[in-house]
Amino acid sequence: MRVLSVDGGGYLGLATAAFIRGIEYHFGLSFHDRFDLFCGTSTGAIIALALANGKNGAELVELYRSFGPRVFPNRGAVRRGINTAKALLRARHNNTHLATALKDEFGDVTLDDLHTRKKAVLVTAFNVTTGTPRIFKTDHSQNLTRDGDLKLRDIALASSAAPTYLPLVRVTNPRENITETFCDGGVVANHPALLGYVEALTELNVPADRLRLLSISTPRTDLSEGVASKRSLRRGLFGWRKSFPSMFIDSNSMISHEVLRRLVKLHDSPGPRYVRVDMPNRHSLPMDLVTKRTTEILEHIGTTLASSNEMRTQIEEIFS
Repeated sequence: MRVLSVDGGGYLGLATAAFIRGIEYHFGLSFHDRFDLFCGTSTGAIIALALANGKNGAELVELYRSFGPRVFPNRGAVRRGINTAKALLRARHNNTHLATALKDEFGDVTLDDLHTRKKAVLVTAFNVTTGTPRIFKTDHSQNLTRDGDLKLRDIALASSAAPTYLPLVRVTNPRENITETFCDGGVVANHPALLGYVEALTELNVPADRLRLLSISTPRTDLSEGVASKRSLRRGLFGWRKSFPSMFIDSNSMISHEVLRRLVKLHDSPGPRYVRVDMPNRHSLPMDLVTKRTTEILEHIGTTLASSNEMRTQIEEIFS
C-alpha cells in the first residue's frame, strides 16, 4: 500500500503541485493510480482530494494558477496598511472564490464515490463546535460509517479555513443531519503523514513491510533568530505577528516527522518505507501572497526539487 501525505500552506501549495507534476513526468506515472491512501491538511487537502479524484500534477498547477489570484487578492493592500483595522477584526480574505473553485473542481463527488474507486482518504480539520480535532475519512473499514455522503468540496473548504486568513466553514453531515463549524486542519496536524501511517496499519490492516509512505511539505521559511538576535524578549501581538503562524505550523510538522521517522526505524528490515520531501522557502513567501513573481518562484521550487537526482532516487523507493 502506498500512502501520500500533503502538508498545508495556502498558495504555497503551488510548489507542491509543481513537484508532483515533475515527478509524474519523470517516472511516467500517475499519483492517482499509484497511491491508495491520500492524506491532506488545508491546501494539502485540496491536493490530496484532487489526486484521489483523478487529477494529475499538471492539472493541479493549473488549478492553483486559476484560483490563487481570486482567493488571495488583497495581500498587497494589507501589507501597505490599508484596511488594517478591518483585518484585525475579521478574516483577511473571504472564501467565496475558493468555494466556487472547489465546486467547479469537485462538483458533487462524495467520499463514497472515491471509496467505490478503491481510493481511501484522510483529511484533517478542527471542529470549533465541539472544540476537538476532526478527521474526515472514506468508509474504508467496518469501523467507519459516518462520512461517506460528505462532498469533497465541503471537506476541502473546511480543512482550508486557516484562522485569521479565511472564514470558518459550516458543514452539514447528511447521515447525521448535524451542522458543525470547522477551521483549518493545520490546527490539528499540518503534517498528516503520522495519521496516515497509523490508519494504514490499523483500520486498513496493512502489514508494515508492505507500507510505502511519501510525505510532501509546502515551502518552509527558516524561522531561526540566532544567538545574536536583538529582538525584544517581551514581545506582544505586534512582535509575534509575522513568525507565530509559521512557527505554530512548522513545529507541528517537525515533531510529526521525527516521531514517524523513529516509528518506521523500529521495524526490522525490510519494514515500511518513509520519504519526507521538505521544500525551502528562501524568499520567505507568505501563504497568501499571489503575484506573477511568487507564482514563478513557487513553480520553480517544486520543479527544481523534482529534477534533483537525489530526490528522484528517494522517490523511486516509494514506487519500487
